[in-house]
Amino acid sequence: MQVLAAFREMTNNKNLSEAELHDLIRDGIMAALAKRFGPNVEAEITIDEQAGGIQIVVLKEVVEEVEDPSREISLEEARWDDPDFEPGDVLEIPVQFTEFGRNAVMAAKQRIIQGVREGERQKIRDEFEDRRASC
Repeated sequence: MQVLAAFREMTNNKNLSEAELHDLIRDGIMAALAKRFGPNVEAEITIDEQAGGIQIVVLKEVVEEVEDPSREISLEEARWDDPDFEPGDVLEIPVQFTEFGRNAVMAAKQRIIQGVREGERQKIRDEFEDRRASC
């Protein structure tokens, strides 16, 4: 089953717009990436509705001396990938969703469910406020 379809099925009957679903998926994937790469990880997440897939690219800045391994990579290590890297360049590391371990997938799922529940609570609050204002 495709990842995007699985997330859509999980949030089925929640009246989420496509944009809301995509935001929840991105937030969940960032939670999974934080478990794998560290809390300050930076990534680009592209959701392809037509193909039903998700592309994830972790971004790491090339530096002489690594202070934050979740956001930085040493010049020496980056040059294993491409000898032309210089400090300040950004190394793009493609990540397949299938590479996430069980804990990271569970973190993503929990974050998405939490977002759905918060959205439902907010809709109920908004409806209540509308009814109160009209009385």
